[in-house]
Order: sequence, then structure tokens, then C-alpha cells
Amino acid sequence: MPHGRMIVLDAGPSRFQLRAAALIRAGDHVLVHSPAGENIWSLPGGRVEFGESAAETLAREIREELSRAAAIGPLRCLIENYFTLDGRDVHELCLIHDAALTEPLRFHETEIVHRCRDGATDLEFRWVHAATPALDAIGLYPAPLRQLIGALPDALLHVVHRDTV
Repeated sequence: MPHGRMIVLDAGPSRFQLRAAALIRAGDHVLVHSPAGENIWSLPGGRVEFGESAAETLAREIREELSRAAAIGPLRCLIENYFTLDGRDVHELCLIHDAALTEPLRFHETEIVHRCRDGATDLEFRWVHAATPALDAIGLYPAPLRQLIGALPDALLHVVHRDTV
């Protein structure tokens, strides 16, 4: 049973975190979110809590952020992601599952379709075409997803990605 403790380990200037992300589709579009006013887009999800599976994390995060239940599908991709954020070296394991909302979210090709408050952060959600050029244009992170979303294999895919400065 989760206890509200995220799986994050800070060690000096470095951080390890375990994150789960949902691949939610509407036709040929995928749902992404970003902190309001920033240009850092990613798949919806969040950090896994101790005692919680990645699927449980996604069900919780979707309920909290989108006020909807979701059917969480299979694990499609594991990305070992290495990047720098706010001067901190981050090693992240990101578990990406297919997911479907039990109640559809409003669809629009260019507008923000949902907003919520997550702790101290305001999040904005939008649909973006699932083709590489559109995902490149918004700067979807982790970067390998830009090419993978449109062509994920049926089998679990494992990717190691290191951002370069």
C-alpha cells in the first residue's frame, strides 16, 4: 500500500527517480502535459510511490490530475533517462504504459484542454499529433519518445538515453 513517499533519492548534486508515464491516445494524437508557462512537455504521469506499481501510479495520477478513472494497459517501454535539470544530474527510470480514459477528455488540436494544480505546480494538458515532426516541435521529453510513439513494437522496448549538452 502506498504511503505518499515518492521513490526519489538525492545524493549531493545528483538525483535518482522512478517515474511512470501514460500513453493516452485520441485518434492520431497523444496527450501531453507541461508546467504552466514552461515549454517542457512530457507524457502524463508522475513519480512512483513506495509500495505502488507503475500501473497503480498512473491510475492515481490520472485520477488526481484529470479527475477521471483510467484503464491502464501493458508496459510498452522502459527508458533509462540521464539528463540535467536545474543544475542537478538526474538518472530516471521511466515506465511507459498504454492507458485509456474511462471518460473522454475534451479534444482540440491546438488549445490547452485541461488545467490542474499538482502540489505547487500548475499543469496544462494538450493533445499533439503523434508524428515525429509535431513531437519534435513541442520538444517532448524524454527525447527518444519523439520517434518511438508512432512506432512502438508490441514487445517491451528498453531504451537508454543520455541528453547531451
